[in-house]
Amino acid sequence: MSYLFYVDTKNNAVLHPEVVKLCPSFLALNEKEILYVVLFADYNSIYKQFPEHERKRKAMWHAFDENEHELIESTRILNAIQDYISLQYSPKIETINKYQKKIDDMLVLLEVDNNPSSIERIDKAIGTLRKRINDMQTEVLSDTVNDGVLKGGKIKSFLEKAMSNKKHYFAIIGKKV
Repeated sequence: MSYLFYVDTKNNAVLHPEVVKLCPSFLALNEKEILYVVLFADYNSIYKQFPEHERKRKAMWHAFDENEHELIESTRILNAIQDYISLQYSPKIETINKYQKKIDDMLVLLEVDNNPSSIERIDKAIGTLRKRINDMQTEVLSDTVNDGVLKGGKIKSFLEKAMSNKKHYFAIIGKKV
């Protein structure tokens, strides 16, 4: 699978030139800001296992050596994050993330709930969501293996895949490309 960025010898995240051409919002960012966007938004980020607020904080600390929200609240960075997400968009991964967020919310409810039937219902719902997450992760892995294979043995190019992801993402959120 092609990635949207690579890490150079100075451990900086560098976007592939083709990616920059697809989303001009990346041209407005410096190296640290690009590193932040990649660490925060990439599906394969080293911080992917953390909830969004924690991922934001860790990526900010990693990229800027600071934890000031003013650094990342600019329109430039927010637009670049949305563009980055659109290029790698996968409905299955987004669904997995939503399921995980629901599990996290249910675990908070479990801590304060004392009603046995309610606890059992929440526990069953968490089990169902975890099973569905496992199934979807298997599907994502299978899709990754088969990624880009077309009829006749042809392969989708990296740019075609990124453009397709971007179009699908903006169709989902209702914004014109």
